[in-house]
Amino acid sequence: MIKRVRYVLLLVALATVGICVAVFRPQAEELEDSEAPTVSESDLQLYISVYSAMQENHDLTIDNAIAPHQMSLDDFRQLERRIQDQPRLVERVRQALLDQAKAHSVFAQAVASPTPAPTPAEPKRRRKKP
Repeated sequence: MIKRVRYVLLLVALATVGICVAVFRPQAEELEDSEAPTVSESDLQLYISVYSAMQENHDLTIDNAIAPHQMSLDDFRQLERRIQDQPRLVERVRQALLDQAKAHSVFAQAVASPTPAPTPAEPKRRRKKP
């Protein structure tokens, strides 16, 4: 009998703790994003130029790539987040980097360059049967 009372008291205590956690747990505040933050054309070009520089020189770190633009890494990451929130801008960046990679690719230049057309061979003459 005493074991049952202890068991019930334990269940009641656990239930009380569970309810307190559920009721008093701080909720994350949701911010209303009525509109995605805008990205200016110059910011977009800066972002593309940083990644283009890193694409050309694979040893270049992000810190070294943004240094000429007098921009902190945090500011660059915020710009990156704003761009990544807009699929249209992500596609523009992707296309610009792809175009740059094709322009600097030896293979792409070789494939894109026209191959000379074969010279027409003289038609074979048929032998007349005797």
